[in-house]
Amino acid sequence: MIAFAAAVVVTGVTAVALTRYESYSSLYDATYVGSAKCGECHTLVYADWEASPHALILRDPSPTSVVGDFDDHQWTLPAEHRRGPADDEPVARMYRADDAYHMALRDPATGEMDSWRIDHVVGYQYRQVYLHREPDGVLRRLPIQWSVERREFFPYWNFQEGSRPSAADFRAQMRSQNSAWNLFCARCHVTRLEILARTPDHQAAETRWAEDGIGCEACHGPGSQHVNYFEGNYVNRIAAFLNGRVRGEPVAYISSASKMDRGRDMSVCARCHGPDIMMVSTEAYRLYEPGYGGQGRVNDLSPHFREFPLQPGRRDPTVECWDDGRPKGIGMLFRSFIESACYAEADVRCYDCHDPHQNKRATRPGMRGASATSDAYCLDCHGHLADDVVAHTHHEPGTPGSFCYDCHMPREILNLVGGWARFTRTHQMSSIPNPEATIEHGEGAPNACTECHEAEGPQWALDWMRQWYD
Repeated sequence: MIAFAAAVVVTGVTAVALTRYESYSSLYDATYVGSAKCGECHTLVYADWEASPHALILRDPSPTSVVGDFDDHQWTLPAEHRRGPADDEPVARMYRADDAYHMALRDPATGEMDSWRIDHVVGYQYRQVYLHREPDGVLRRLPIQWSVERREFFPYWNFQEGSRPSAADFRAQMRSQNSAWNLFCARCHVTRLEILARTPDHQAAETRWAEDGIGCEACHGPGSQHVNYFEGNYVNRIAAFLNGRVRGEPVAYISSASKMDRGRDMSVCARCHGPDIMMVSTEAYRLYEPGYGGQGRVNDLSPHFREFPLQPGRRDPTVECWDDGRPKGIGMLFRSFIESACYAEADVRCYDCHDPHQNKRATRPGMRGASATSDAYCLDCHGHLADDVVAHTHHEPGTPGSFCYDCHMPREILNLVGGWARFTRTHQMSSIPNPEATIEHGEGAPNACTECHEAEGPQWALDWMRQWYD
């Protein structure tokens, strides 16, 4: 028995000698290991992420990933865009052959159908984009997409821009620079896009990326040093747990937005959700890498957050502005958040409401809508209103107009991504309903009051606001 106890002590001493706490550098560079490696330890969040839109945004075509109708479907121009008998004939055909998916488009010069094999599909919630790999390496975005909400194919860019679709226009779209998906769009749909070579006209390209979709390392940075530091060293794991939970320190060799400085934290989201930037800044956004790079890698995008001007009345698709200068287009959603005093003066962050691992889920039920839950979140800062909320809202509790979101996050961001016009909530949560702007600009400057009380009009709303709030 004594011999056994001695052996245990010796073994324990040996284990401690071989496994001791290791210090780590706060500045580091690492390589990418892939989300599956992260899932070996982080099993619960990995399961959430694996079923999320971030993980599934880019996939190979298959019966489970393709949501469009490829059952020998023929597509004809909408009636309002036809200009003659030739336009009555189908201009596209979507079909399956040889265990692959294809989209054929009519050649306006010959009238024949030319076919493109689909090599990747992008998206599945609102619409789906189809990509064809050209011999020179460009992943070409095909001009007809599938609207999940409309349950039909539609020419997305023509719809977005308000232009007329035609067989000739579809061919022109496929030669445009921004239809080279792996040179233009891929940075927000893959993890760590690298452009190794390209021609100025974007007709040839050599690209690669670390992982399809928005993987763990797209938001947390490359993980090789993190893996090496913890793999096989349980003392490091225990110390990291205590340092993180008790002292609030960052985890070794990995980044987490909640542990980062202001600006760097929201850069994680802005890389994809803040596209209202100048064209000259797109390369900085592509090269962005979360973390604490020791070799000068781009890891702070905050200098670009407000570089694109808020131009009253701008009509450019996705970056539209209302006539009073507030963000309107879906590409300005993140910008509306940055413009909010709640971001500038407090610690309101995207991940307070949006679950960062299952990104279509709220952090807790009710946080993404007008509810008692979201009201409680707002009242954490605005506690002086909590004793008599009705005196502030002048609406009965539980009715429209009584919740914080109703007045301070009205639906004023135009969203056309699904193939139809709808409005989602502005994230400029410090905004106050302004009927005076509506009186001045009309429909070009909506306000939360008359979005509900449309029949009464903005002057009626202004009179009540003056009576209530002096």
